[in-house]
Amino acid sequence: MPELAKENSKAGLEAFIGYWYAQLSYSYETGQTEQLMPLSRSTCALCTSMRRGVESGWQEGRWIAGATIRSTSVEADFDPTVSTQVAAVQVIQEPIEIRTPDGSLYQEPTAATNSASRAALTFEDQRWLLIDLGLLR
Repeated sequence: MPELAKENSKAGLEAFIGYWYAQLSYSYETGQTEQLMPLSRSTCALCTSMRRGVESGWQEGRWIAGATIRSTSVEADFDPTVSTQVAAVQVIQEPIEIRTPDGSLYQEPTAATNSASRAALTFEDQRWLLIDLGLLR
């Protein structure tokens, strides 16, 4: 984690969000979600759903190809007087292919996306924590 992502500041918040999405992308690439879990509250439904989707894609010898994620922009109004900070995040993800052990497609690929999300975060115990994530429509 970058040092900046550990700061209770607007720049720290934005750096943490970039780091969180980088860890999600790493999870898709490797099937390893352990590093992602402590960055979000267990009550974050979309966070949990995405983590479980990655884990499912890597079961029974399957693997995920593509799915690289980039958070291309973060817009946050940082207010140090409130406990929850909110940011809008543009997220681009490559198509997701789940492959079987022999390399064939397990299911039809998921199309690439370019979407916006609303992230709610809190700074507690000297670190940022994602508490809610939702798609903006």
